[in-house]
Amino acid sequence: MDDSGNKKVLVTGSSGFIGSHVVREFINLGYKVVGVSRSEQGGSHVMRDISGDTDWSDVLEDIDIVIHCAAAVHQMELSESALISYQRLNVDGTLNLAEQAKASVKRFIFLSTIKVNGEETFDEKFFAADVPNPIDSYGRSKERAEAGLREIAQSSKMEIVIIRPPLVYGPNPKGNLKKLAKYLDGKMPLPFGLVTSNSRSLLYVGNLVDFICICAEHKAAINETFLISDDSDLTTASIISLIGKALNVRTTLLPVPVFVLSLLFRALGKKDYGTRLLGNLCVDVTKNKQLLDWKPKFSVQEGFHHSFKK
Repeated sequence: MDDSGNKKVLVTGSSGFIGSHVVREFINLGYKVVGVSRSEQGGSHVMRDISGDTDWSDVLEDIDIVIHCAAAVHQMELSESALISYQRLNVDGTLNLAEQAKASVKRFIFLSTIKVNGEETFDEKFFAADVPNPIDSYGRSKERAEAGLREIAQSSKMEIVIIRPPLVYGPNPKGNLKKLAKYLDGKMPLPFGLVTSNSRSLLYVGNLVDFICICAEHKAAINETFLISDDSDLTTASIISLIGKALNVRTTLLPVPVFVLSLLFRALGKKDYGTRLLGNLCVDVTKNKQLLDWKPKFSVQEGFHHSFKK
């Protein structure tokens, strides 16, 4: 990245969890960074709405690389407003930005989701070359955006890079990891002592940002799709143990049979939560190693320590 100081990068969603880390790292590497977000703290440009009608002409001036992190995030409880947001921002907003960028921007990095591959794995891991199989509306919206971006790449000189991360964790995590950390910090026993045979790919935000930096410059990343993880798959029991170790608290895991937990999640109408805690979702990152000579910058132990330490 010798010429990074001469390059200008646009980061959308710059005040978000991932976007803010991306902005910080690219500034540290010497790039000129323009952030776009819905709040003042995310960068120099405030854009309240990203849709198919957004005018990007002022923001895109002299931009070399676009890193598109902004998205209508996945919601467990689907609503009509969520469906509208998925189409408006994830599909229309993404493709509108790419259409306006293609005349002058060299590379467009799109942060997609592993949900384009599917919800869970069984006998084999997910691969980047798999036929997409999104199950929910969020995953389908990202798949439509990916397809549109590939069409734009074929009809222009702008290079496209698509990254599909699994669950991303880091300081102040959200979702199930936040809940687990709260329970552990409160010394609450958890019923996952027998969940030792499942396997989950997770991704520390530091490893994701490092991978984005590689994809911003590496010639072999051009017009490629990548799956990415910490390259160390974990059982739910081991995830909880790592969180407890980082929090420096004793973990108590009760030996409740997995089939009982599964029935309980179904009875409570929380089947999706059960899938995430009891099922498998593993990604293969061999392509990244072979094509980009990549390896995780942080170990999974370091990732959990940085994320959950008090």
